[in-house]
Amino acid sequence: MKTLRGLAIAFLTTACGAVFPEVTPPVKAPPPGRELEPPPPKDVVFIAFAGAEIPEKTRDGRQWDSIGGSAPDPFAKVLVNDVEILRTPIQSNTLKPTWPDQKRANYRIPGGAHVKIELWDSNPINNHPICGKVMHDFAQQAAAEPIVVDCESGAHIQLRVEPAHARWGLGFSYELRTGGAAITRVLAESPAAREKLAAGDEILEIGGKKVAKMEEGEVQSLINANGQVGVDLLLRGANHDERRVKIKEGVIYPTVDEGVPVE
Repeated sequence: MKTLRGLAIAFLTTACGAVFPEVTPPVKAPPPGRELEPPPPKDVVFIAFAGAEIPEKTRDGRQWDSIGGSAPDPFAKVLVNDVEILRTPIQSNTLKPTWPDQKRANYRIPGGAHVKIELWDSNPINNHPICGKVMHDFAQQAAAEPIVVDCESGAHIQLRVEPAHARWGLGFSYELRTGGAAITRVLAESPAAREKLAAGDEILEIGGKKVAKMEEGEVQSLINANGQVGVDLLLRGANHDERRVKIKEGVIYPTVDEGVPVE
């Protein structure tokens, strides 16, 4: 019985393959006073709702809600080319929502995209629209002051559209394999991307030392310790070509789908 169990465990381990831990070098706020170079891409902007003001009654004079209070339960959305990219939580029974728990992030908005801002009243059966407004040249409106969107319903929405918020780091993740390491993720707007690192690249050497001969924890230690001055890497790509790069900590503009908080 024990022999059969041992064979089963060995088979499952082989079939599933090993699971390697992913490591991400530190990502932090840019150093104070440091010039951000390169500057934020024009098609990446920070978006968050600053708030809204809603009339006490609907355009035809009705109360917004007959259950749980007379005020609406508003939430707001941003759609790009008819695809929803941002939705706030519902804030109950208020004419002046601020959505304090919303996700604030950088979003990639292609030039010329059809961008629509919507404000809704949440209801158990059907959500009711309060406002829908198309905004042209959306990314070009990025500025320090919130944009005010005026609605035909009499509502007003304040929207923060700012140049992409920056972080600072190398901009890649890697996994530690048995006797080696490999790149797993590269942030699109980062030093790693600017040095053409790609997921799947094997890390053969760090600072001239072979990864295969390193002790436990040495890969992570060398990468983290040399980020400020530059990490020398020997990489082998998918085409088996080897190349040397020196990657140094710098500005990162992570987008919402990359999972790096910016505020």
